[in-house]
Amino acid sequence: MALILAGGAAAQPRPGLFYDRSVEPLTFAATEIARASASAIPEFSLDRLTGAACSPCFALAAGPAQSARLVKTLNVTAARNAAPQSYAIRRVTSGGRTTIAVLGADAPGAMYGGLDVAEALRLGTLDQLRDTDRAPHIAQRGIKFNIPLDARTPSYSDNSDAAQNNIAEMWSFDFWREFLDHMARHRYNVLSLWNLHPFPSMVRVAEYPEVALDDVKRTTVRMDDSYSGSGHDMVRPEILANLETVRSLSMADKIRFWRDVMQYARNRGIDVYVITWNVFTFGATGKHGITTDQTNPKTIDYFRASVREMVLTYPLLAGMGIAAGENMKNLPGEFSKEKFLWKTYGEGVRDALKIQPGRQFRMIHRYHQSGQGEILNEFKDYPGPLDLSFKYSIAHMYSIPNPPFIQPVLENLPAGRRTWLTVRNDDIYSFRWGDPAYARAYIRNIAGPDKIAGFYMGPDGYVWGREFLSTEPDAPRQLVISKQWYSFML
Repeated sequence: MALILAGGAAAQPRPGLFYDRSVEPLTFAATEIARASASAIPEFSLDRLTGAACSPCFALAAGPAQSARLVKTLNVTAARNAAPQSYAIRRVTSGGRTTIAVLGADAPGAMYGGLDVAEALRLGTLDQLRDTDRAPHIAQRGIKFNIPLDARTPSYSDNSDAAQNNIAEMWSFDFWREFLDHMARHRYNVLSLWNLHPFPSMVRVAEYPEVALDDVKRTTVRMDDSYSGSGHDMVRPEILANLETVRSLSMADKIRFWRDVMQYARNRGIDVYVITWNVFTFGATGKHGITTDQTNPKTIDYFRASVREMVLTYPLLAGMGIAAGENMKNLPGEFSKEKFLWKTYGEGVRDALKIQPGRQFRMIHRYHQSGQGEILNEFKDYPGPLDLSFKYSIAHMYSIPNPPFIQPVLENLPAGRRTWLTVRNDDIYSFRWGDPAYARAYIRNIAGPDKIAGFYMGPDGYVWGREFLSTEPDAPRQLVISKQWYSFML
C-alpha cells in the first residue's frame, strides 16, 4: 500500500480510498466502492490524502468538520446544502492526479455520495462524474414490512405460505444484513415493522412475566383464505395445536438479536419503527387476565407496561406507529378508541421517557378508523414528535400516479403537523415491475415537506422476506428486495 503514497516508486498510480473507518456508514460506502472497482483499492485514513500518488483518489468526508478539512486540502467549493443526508461530489484533476471527493453533511449523506461513486464505477461512467450537490427530495423513505415474528404473534396477513415460510428468516441475522444493505443501496432510510401484537416476541414485562415467549414457532396447519380481513382470527386453536419450533431462543436472546438488527440498521442510516394494529393480544390472551376488551383495566395496564418496555429495551428504536383498528369498538367516554390508545401507548411512552429523559421517540398515529380531531385532542400531551399517517393510494400504488384521496387531509392539517404516506402495494407480489416514468410522476405528485413527513411502501397479503415461489430456487432463496431490485431502486 505504500506504493501510492508520496515517496513510493510506482510507475503507474493506483487508486486509493481515504475515509474515517470509525464511521460505519462510510465503511459500507467504501466497501461498495471497493467491490465495484476493477482493481484492488488500498484504503487509508482521510488525513493521508495529501501528497498521495493515487489516481483516482476517492475521499469520503462525513460531517462539517471533515468536509471543511477536505475542502481546504483540495481547494474546492464547499457543499451548497447542509441539510441532513445531503452531500456534494467534487472532482479535481491536477498534476496527473484525479481526486473524487464526497462532502457529506452527515454520515448518511457521505454514505449516499459514496454509493453514487460506487455505481459510477460499476456502470463504467466514472469519467462522467462531475461536481454536483444533492439533497433528499423526501427525507424519510421507508419500507412497510409486515413481519411474521411467530405463529403465536402474527402480522396482519400471516395466513399465507409466504409468512409461515419466512418466520425463521425474521430471526436470521444473515437475512437482515442482506436486506438492510439492499435498503441502503436503494436509499431507503426507514424500516417499519408491522405486527398485530409484537410485545410477547420482543420484550419481557416484569409485571406480566408469563407473556414473554421463548423460542420461535410456526404452524404446520395448511393456510387458506377463510381468515377474517380484520385479523381477529389470525391465531386459531388448530394453529396453536400444531406448532413446530424453528429457532430455539430465550427472550434474552431475542432482545440481543433485535438490538443487533437495529444497530446494523443505524450503521446503514436506517431508522427502525414498530407499528401495530389494535386491540390484539395474541401471545398474551388469557394470561394475567389479559383480553382484547378495551374496557379491561388489566389489558390497559398490560399494554402500557409493554409499550414502556419496548421503548426502554431498544434504545435505537426510533418510534412506534399505531392505529385504532382493526379490532376496536366505537365506545363512548373513557373507553373510546383514542382514550384507550392514549392510556396505553401515550402513557407507556411517557413512563419510559421519565426514565430516559432527553430521548426523542416519535409516535406515528394512523388515520385508519379514527379522526384527526380525536387523535390530536387525546395526544395533545405526547412528549415528542407526533405525526399522522394516511393510506395514500389506498392499497394500489400502481393504479394512478396522482391519487386524489389525500386532498381533504392536506387541506385540514393544522399548521406544523405532518402526515406519513402508507404506500400500499397489494397488486404486484411476484412480478418484476419497472416503469421509471410512472415512478417519477408518482414521487413528483407527493406534496412537499411542510405537509409530508415521509412514506413507507409495502404490501399486505405478502411478506417481503425471501421468496418461496421459485421451483428452481437459489440456495439460500433470494430476497424479494433482491429479486425485484429494479422496482425497489425506482
